[in-house]
Amino acid sequence: MSNGLNKKLADILGKMDDKVLQAKLNAALDMLKKGKTEDLAKKIKKIDKNELIEKVNEFDQSKLKELNINIEEIKSKVTDEDLQKLKELVGEHGDEIIKKLKTLLNNI
Repeated sequence: MSNGLNKKLADILGKMDDKVLQAKLNAALDMLKKGKTEDLAKKIKKIDKNELIEKVNEFDQSKLKELNINIEEIKSKVTDEDLQKLKELVGEHGDEIIKKLKTLLNNI
């Protein structure tokens, strides 16, 4: 009985994590679109760039599907200008990260 409960809780928490991730992606896109890059820049500066590269490199089609990330929605919202702004905010390794993001957006 407790195994069933644990599985159900894990499923619920997994769905919450998916929704939280999608919400964070949408919030970051909104910040880029609205020119509120100061807040986004502060958050990005706190991130270890090498760790960010590792995380970005983990993403592929199956990982995005597993996380329930609506890539078509993101593709419809993100422009080259947005990616350029993001590259500038990331700074070190920005080229590498944006290249991977473009690959993900275009191959799905």
